[in-house]
This record gives sequence, C-alpha cells and structure tokens, in this order.
Amino acid sequence: MKQKQWLLASRPEGIPERNHFELVEVPVPEWEPGKALVKTLYLGVAPVMLRYMRNETEFESPLPLGTLMPGRGVAQVLKSDCPTLPEGAIVQARLGWQEYALIDGSHRPAPFILPSDLPASHGIGTVSLTGITALVGLRDIGLVRTTDRILVSGAAGGVGSHVAEIAKLLGAVSVTGIAGGPEKCTELLTTMHYDQAIDYKNEDMDEALNKLFPEGIDLYFDNVGGPLLDNVLGRLQRRARIVICGAISEYLKAKEDQHRFINLQNLGRQDAKMEGFFVFDYEAQYPEDIALLAQWVRKGQLNPVEDISKGIETLPDALGDLYFGRNTGVRMVHVGDPVQR
Repeated sequence: MKQKQWLLASRPEGIPERNHFELVEVPVPEWEPGKALVKTLYLGVAPVMLRYMRNETEFESPLPLGTLMPGRGVAQVLKSDCPTLPEGAIVQARLGWQEYALIDGSHRPAPFILPSDLPASHGIGTVSLTGITALVGLRDIGLVRTTDRILVSGAAGGVGSHVAEIAKLLGAVSVTGIAGGPEKCTELLTTMHYDQAIDYKNEDMDEALNKLFPEGIDLYFDNVGGPLLDNVLGRLQRRARIVICGAISEYLKAKEDQHRFINLQNLGRQDAKMEGFFVFDYEAQYPEDIALLAQWVRKGQLNPVEDISKGIETLPDALGDLYFGRNTGVRMVHVGDPVQR
C-alpha cells in the first residue's frame, strides 16, 4: 500500500511555492512494537515553517533537502501498543506532511488525545496548540484585566481569530483587531466577536489608533512585529503589556532590512513589559488548557474559524496563503477520513 509525502526540494528565499517541494509516493510504514501507526486526517500550516525550510530555528533539527516536511496534525490511531496512544483514538501529534506515520511519545510536545465529541479539525486549532497559544498569551503572559484596552494584530489569522473571545471569557470588555481588507474586518466583528476593527490596507493607522485609543493601549497581542509594533510601543499606557506571539511582517526580510525600533525606551518610561513565549514550554498544562477550551466550545462561547482545503496536494498552497494573507482563521488541509471501526 502506498501513501503520498511532501519532501523539501529547495530552500525558498521568499514565499514558499510548490517548486520548493516534491510530492512522492512511498510505502505506508509497517507497525513496529513501541510505536503507533496512525492515519493523517488534518495537517496544519504555520508561518514558522518557512524558518524550518531555511534551517533558521534553534528548536528544530536541521532539515536536509529531500527529507519529509515537518508538521503537526490530527490523526487516527490504527495500531498501537503504546498506553498513551490507544487504538481508535484521535490524536494531535507531529506527523510530517504525509498520509500515514509511525509515532510514539518521544517527540516534544508529546502526542495528546483530543476530545472525542468535537470535530477532528478543531485539533489543529481551537482545542490544540493554536487555542493554547491564544490562551497562554492572554492569561499567563498578558495578564489580561477587565479594564484593559486591548489591541490585536493579525487578528484574522489562526491565533488572532481566537483572541477576542478568549480575552472576554477571561474578563476583558473591549478588544480591537487589525486585519487587511473589508471582508476580513467584517469577519472580525461578526464571526470572531471583536468590538472594533482596523483595516490596515485601507485606513490610516495613526488616525485609527488615535481615535480608538486616545489614552493609550493597555494590552497588545502582537502577531506582526515591525513598524506596527514600534507604533504601539509609542502609545503604551502605564504598566501596559505586549505579548509577542509572532512577527510575520519580518519573516521574509533579510536581517539588514528588518525594522529598527525607535520607541523601545517607552517600555521603561511607562513601566511596561514586552514578553515573548514558546507554546511548547507550556506542555505540562496542555491537558487543563485543552479541557477549558473544549468546555468553551461546547457552550458556544468559543467559535472556531477554520479555513480548510481538501487533499494533501494542497499543502504548499496552504502554506503560501499565510504569507499572502489569504487565510481567515486557522489554515489547514483535510488529508483523509477516519477508518470506521
């Protein structure tokens, strides 16, 4: 029996395209003792994958050309003798861009079982690392408060699509999101429950921020970096917090072309803080966080926004969509359906 895999064919200098990958057919792996054979149902894409392809990360092993593209996804356990990966379970794990995989508990974060009563696709986003990222960023890093005037960049993206609802569930009252184009801004206000939306493609950012935050910003959840982050640094309220989740505006730039900040000293003047975080470091609290996120979904308080294409063949295009800003919500690919048992 054969399966499809995507291999890394060349290292992109700009936005990843299909010619940077090679689609091959290889045998489905045979089950081995101490392992779980799983069938891939969904695969997610994330901006950081470009850095994997360029060997620019310290938390991933070097990725030689001709090897399987890494990536996490949702899978069904077909055969296993692993106590933590029982047969039939739907799990979130590091699978790679392929239709079947052999996994075990050695990867970090380790595979984890998803709630059986929710759609499997939610295991890419809301009840998985994307939802956990939004939750940890707001609760543990941002220390969100009821009185906070909150601003979110990249608000229509995977993490950003969760921030407004989670912030309000944690007690926030007003959340403003930044996105590109009228359609995305409409989604912010309707589907994602932001209170105000700023269209950075069609509005003057300074005018919009002056109008919506005349007294300054208390909490900024940043997915973009660059000049926008610098602008916000100049508008901080006393003891404001900036959560650094991503910097997609800088990922395609050479180091010498990246933004040079002029407002950093405002952190000291305002007794504010700016802190980044790596969601893998919070693995110990995944079970509690997933249970909380799942509870919110069941109650209709947290509404997943998913952007799904069908077929493993669409993975390179799905990744490229992140850099072109074509996605709304969590971008993922539906690879296969579970085996009926």
